[in-house]
Amino acid sequence: MSLLLAGFFLTQSANAFSLFGYHLWGEKEEVEDTIIEPQTYQIDLVVRGEEDDVVDAVEGASKLYRDRDTPASGTAGLMARARGDYARILTALYGQGRYGGVITIDIAGRPLKAYNASDSLPPDVPVTLTVDPGPVYSFAEIRILGRPDYDTRETRRLERPEDLGLVRGQPARSGIILKTETSLIAAWREFGYPKTAVQREIVADHASRTVDVTLNVDTGPYARFGPVTVDGTERMDPGYVGYMTGVPLGQEYDPDVLKRARERLRRLEVFRSVTVREAEAVGADGLLPIGVDVAERKRRVIGAEAKYSTIDGAELGAYWVHRNLFGHAERLRLEGRVAGINSIDYEDFDYLFATTFTRPGVFTPDTDLSARAQAKREFVDTYEEKSISGRVGLTHRFSEELSVSSAVLVERSRIDDALGTNNYLLAALPSNLDYDNRDDKLDPHEGIHALLEAEPFHDFYADNSAFRARAGLATYYAFDRQGRIVIAARAAAGSVLGPSLAAIPASRRFLAGGGGSIRGYGYETVGVNLPNGETTAGKSLLEGSLELRAKVTDNIGIVPFIDVGTVGAETIPDFSEDLKIGAGVGLRYYTSLGPIRVDVAMPFDPGPDDPDYAFYVGIGQAF
Repeated sequence: MSLLLAGFFLTQSANAFSLFGYHLWGEKEEVEDTIIEPQTYQIDLVVRGEEDDVVDAVEGASKLYRDRDTPASGTAGLMARARGDYARILTALYGQGRYGGVITIDIAGRPLKAYNASDSLPPDVPVTLTVDPGPVYSFAEIRILGRPDYDTRETRRLERPEDLGLVRGQPARSGIILKTETSLIAAWREFGYPKTAVQREIVADHASRTVDVTLNVDTGPYARFGPVTVDGTERMDPGYVGYMTGVPLGQEYDPDVLKRARERLRRLEVFRSVTVREAEAVGADGLLPIGVDVAERKRRVIGAEAKYSTIDGAELGAYWVHRNLFGHAERLRLEGRVAGINSIDYEDFDYLFATTFTRPGVFTPDTDLSARAQAKREFVDTYEEKSISGRVGLTHRFSEELSVSSAVLVERSRIDDALGTNNYLLAALPSNLDYDNRDDKLDPHEGIHALLEAEPFHDFYADNSAFRARAGLATYYAFDRQGRIVIAARAAAGSVLGPSLAAIPASRRFLAGGGGSIRGYGYETVGVNLPNGETTAGKSLLEGSLELRAKVTDNIGIVPFIDVGTVGAETIPDFSEDLKIGAGVGLRYYTSLGPIRVDVAMPFDPGPDDPDYAFYVGIGQAF
């Protein structure tokens, strides 16, 4: 196969010259304004064989067909659309493995080549586009020169040419060849060759209806990471930005390192755009310099948030954030929140006021230091808590999916529940391990989210020590590639080791119920039932949810669901405890920001403080 390049040349008098609309010398020629009348047309698209996949490909490629309701810019515009369709439709046919196609375009019964751009055409001129796709060709001889070793750890996740369909006898779709080239380049980049290129030779034999493919891989030079340069900073320290990329000078080139560098810089919340680029060529010393281009965002932001459910009531919050205090992306956040607004009595409201300081990149680019001070009043049906606390902790990200955090916490609280009113002075070490490889945090179709929480704590007033642990897992399965039908499942279990139920602060025990737990029941109304008829938080927890997320249209989805859970008085969960079940159905409206969620749920065994049904509204799936 050969590729013909057409050149277009413009000649004009040497007495006058203009370039790109700017007059440079000579007498300026006066040009009268020309009004170009829109050219309407009626298209008749005929695809021989009428195979659905071919028809869809041709309709998607043809500009004449796609823009049939938009008039062309005069006769010249219509000619341009038609001539461009030859290449576009031919490319689409190659993508279907059809290399012998014939494309014919007639205007008013005459071939396209019979017209000039200056010709006059009547309105709604008939255009006939006929495509004979021809037979499907198959791959014959396949040669890959410079094939990498796909069995190594670095490239095991990449698809091999055979996995992509580049196999003798298979349909010779052009997309398979292009994907194979991409796979070859990606594999060699994993081995430290960033400038790998592939030269292709494709020969179609129309007699045998086969295609021979030769791919010659030129790996280019082996490279190690060179120095990092930063452009575009205003208030940020460019040296710190280079440090936060984590690109190691002198280490073997690895594209995953650059991917993580981009994510680290985006996570700083300082930049509105981040570009990490490789130098055009590897230096004579074997180093590949890396450039970083950034554009900073405004340093200060004010925001508000609101939530509502018929059970939990309304929740209103506001915050102020400074994103870059001293040039190293230090963040200061001041926030306040009022929740439980389902009456006019402010004494039933929950309050929270907090200040959080975060310093990214301590010790390593993937380690953040945070300090937080907060005061809150939380009132639920089973207890009331007033507390003030402070904590200092570290968070380290091993990868984009896995992170671990730990903090030192001091808390002074007063809690009133069914077991009495108690004061506590706690020292704790809250820690968690978080693994999240979901494809979309707001609307996941695949992946898992696992969270393990652990908190040893000591109460200095009662001289008691205890250990609280909770584990949660959510997983998803899509029945189709588009994710129109997804099964989502969630499970959680928790336990407290230590003294008696009454000696453990209610805030460190477990409750269930509400929008993030067992829907249909009141917020944290599911607990341990005491002999006096009251409910208190327990020492163990079991929860589970199952949803079927089905899209009815591209924008509307229906989600039937069921939630179950129980709270026990002992450290080990007891399945004989009263099991609470809630079920319902949800409506989803899918937007570019994520699905808007409206759920209605009913409790199967409501308690005295539970409603007959409950509504929940939010952005994103329930889990």
